[in-house]
Amino acid sequence: MTPTLTFSLILALLLTAAMPAAARGNRDQDHLREAAAQGQVIPLNRLIADVRSRAPYSEMEYLGGPQFDAGRMIYALKFMDGSQVVVVFVDARTGRIVGRKP
Repeated sequence: MTPTLTFSLILALLLTAAMPAAARGNRDQDHLREAAAQGQVIPLNRLIADVRSRAPYSEMEYLGGPQFDAGRMIYALKFMDGSQVVVVFVDARTGRIVGRKP
């Protein structure tokens, strides 16, 4: 087998393996949009503002880049507390903080 053909086959396999993860990300976004349109989730900007208004998060810097878990309807919001990153888990339906790491 020529090196070019081998490389092409390996590249095709890698791209095929990555597709399910990309498709899952799109499904999560679609699910979130649908839930927001139906009023099932609180708008992200309102959730962020609410968490930022609470102690101790009001003293921390919000880092952006929220992540959404469509299966659990949970947002992960990242804050900087001094030199440590703090991830706050917020229920997208109620706005309740359901966890924190660390």
